[in-house]
Amino acid sequence: MRTVSGTPGKSAGSRLQHRIFYALIGRLGVHAAYVLLFFVVSWYTLKPSTAARCRPYLERRFPGCGRMRMLARIWKLQWNFGLCLVDRAAAGISGRFFFAGDALSAICGPARDGERREAGLILLSAHTGARHMAQVFLAGHAGRPVHVLGVKDRGDVDLEAHEHRGANAPYAVIDPAEGPGAVARMLHILRAKEILCIMGDRAFGSGATLAANFLGEPAPLPYLAFRMSAASGAPVAVVFHLRTGVCRGETRVADVIHVPAGLKNGPEAYRPYVQRFASLLEDFTAEHPYQFFNFFNLWEK
Repeated sequence: MRTVSGTPGKSAGSRLQHRIFYALIGRLGVHAAYVLLFFVVSWYTLKPSTAARCRPYLERRFPGCGRMRMLARIWKLQWNFGLCLVDRAAAGISGRFFFAGDALSAICGPARDGERREAGLILLSAHTGARHMAQVFLAGHAGRPVHVLGVKDRGDVDLEAHEHRGANAPYAVIDPAEGPGAVARMLHILRAKEILCIMGDRAFGSGATLAANFLGEPAPLPYLAFRMSAASGAPVAVVFHLRTGVCRGETRVADVIHVPAGLKNGPEAYRPYVQRFASLLEDFTAEHPYQFFNFFNLWEK
């Protein structure tokens, strides 16, 4: 699924290529798919289109990097991205995946005895690590409905874990193309004390953004999550998801942000919160530079 992340896009691989990987996982296991992935990533790394997708981020994350070292970094970024996709397929085909979700459960799980929830919860994340499996884990352990703002391209051949089993998504999907209807639906979700997942590293289409300093340059980032927080009273938990090993993942809770209710001073009032998210994401990329998979020029004017 392409979550709120610019215009929807298709996987770089063909339907046949994906089927080969799926067959390998089903018959020989995930490690056989890793072997094939090594050669596929090596091939794609040499394509100019792959370099063009990776360079905007890597050149800012590793300034002054020489040509050969940059090529190695492109390979490593694509390799880690491929591992996450293979693991996601393995989760759907064989059920093999372990997600360490203690951090997610602590903030999203059922209310403890004597605890009152005044509003729902907004999970603000980015295109990092095992984010797809984090959504699956959350839907199964939150104890309340989970909604994801996003859309999947109808021609995308890269299957979600549940699609391998012919099952419905374990979470509800909100199409941002609904416009005001999507906003009204999100407010209803939060006021019903449910969970709303939003991506904070790219706006959908022409979604409203504010410039925040990210890796040394201004980058336009969406402030929708903070608008929803001010309107509903729901806190914003900034979370980043990691791939930690073979078919293993976990979530890190970077911060929980409380936006004052009814904040109505225009977009500029949300700039400090957008910058806080950008700073947290920058900290994540400093620690895990090859698990940020936003293959898009965030800094493009």
